[in-house]
Amino acid sequence: MSIVRDVATSIFSYMYARSLKKQHQYKSKKEKIREDVIHFEIEDGVGLEVYWKALKIGRSVAVIFYAFGYEILRLDCYVEGLGHAHIQLVECQQKCKPRLLLPEKTVEEQIERAIFELENNLYYWLQRHPDRQIRTLKVDQTQLKIATEKAREKMLEFAEKMKEKAASTEAIG
Repeated sequence: MSIVRDVATSIFSYMYARSLKKQHQYKSKKEKIREDVIHFEIEDGVGLEVYWKALKIGRSVAVIFYAFGYEILRLDCYVEGLGHAHIQLVECQQKCKPRLLLPEKTVEEQIERAIFELENNLYYWLQRHPDRQIRTLKVDQTQLKIATEKAREKMLEFAEKMKEKAASTEAIG
């Protein structure tokens, strides 16, 4: 019975991985809302992407951990306190929303949580990805630490600019 389960799991994981890859490759709409995108490469094909965006639901700074064409983990830190993480999991069905709400209230606290997740829980999230190449990925911890420090600085800078812009808009209006 376990052989059947293993085969079925590998087939479904493969199909899920293919659909994720297609979703990740179609980024034209996402790229239109991402502003001032900065990449911090950790190693070849693996890195962090930091940017800010303004949506109807609020203003956000975000960090993405990506590897080999996949967006593995994205943490959206909202100035208005609606932070959450998007996670690609092995077994996520159609109705499943691979989103984890962050309990932190301020954007600065959310940024610190995002960096904590990347530095301390990255392997946990990697091991839950449908692609075997991602599950077995070993990230150089020194390079990761350097990239997360740079990402933290840039995210805090973006958050401060968004707060200043919001304050000047409120003062005018």
